[in-house]
Amino acid sequence: MKAQKLVKIASATVLTLGVIALTGRLSAPPSVQAQDNHRGNHRDDGDASLVRIGFEIAPVPLNLEGKDPWKVGLGSFLVNAVGDCNGCHTGGGPPNFNYAAGGNPYFGQPTKTDPNTYLEGGTDFGPAVPPVPGVYPPPDYWLASGPYVGPDIITRNLTPDKTGRAEGGRTLEQFKEILRHGTDFDKIHLTCSEPPSDPTTATCLPPPVDGNLLQVMPWPGFHSMTDHQIEAIYEYLSAIPCIDNTTSTPPRGAPNELRNDCGVGQAVGADSSSEAPHRARRE
Repeated sequence: MKAQKLVKIASATVLTLGVIALTGRLSAPPSVQAQDNHRGNHRDDGDASLVRIGFEIAPVPLNLEGKDPWKVGLGSFLVNAVGDCNGCHTGGGPPNFNYAAGGNPYFGQPTKTDPNTYLEGGTDFGPAVPPVPGVYPPPDYWLASGPYVGPDIITRNLTPDKTGRAEGGRTLEQFKEILRHGTDFDKIHLTCSEPPSDPTTATCLPPPVDGNLLQVMPWPGFHSMTDHQIEAIYEYLSAIPCIDNTTSTPPRGAPNELRNDCGVGQAVGADSSSEAPHRARRE
């Protein structure tokens, strides 16, 4: 299943670069008629068509209050039709993962995304770099218990927090920095300064991995996106329901600071039961 997820990452990167060439620069945002137009506007303008499709395929209810509907629609298209962000950032587990029960297309069923786990994070990708004898990790990280390659990389919650900002409270400028340069503002997995004495609790990554950067996430492909496209994705992620993970058990190395807090009475689709592990935001 990890191999399937890695294929999704590679596909998302290629498709994202392709849409850059297709969409170009956003046209002027629609006015007050935008919410009516997004389902019935059949203008030949390419962006308008993508905006319309984006609203049609959004798998969750959207909060458009104070948002630019044009950007929300385009952002939905980029997130759902191009990037398949939920393929990696779902909180769902086997057998359906990001799909709802009875809606798994790989089982020959009509496709339906599970809205209760949509973009809440929690997918386990295993270590950032698997061990390769003589190559990685460095010789002094091959301990008596075996090679130390760091903790598993867990995808993060992309839903807005109680501030209403996307990706658990990130600002737009931070979001651009993440997509363009892979900056890990949470600094969860910094590069080890020495082999850990207790590899079962350590959270650092062996060199030469740069722990200041997000691992696994395909930001080297996303960095070519335009400002308008990144802003559209951010606007869309700010419009989706918040999923709270303040009470679930986090995976190893995810401190409380990384939990997504929707605020009192704001959580939508939250699942804090013991059957819903790995809900802390990490990658």
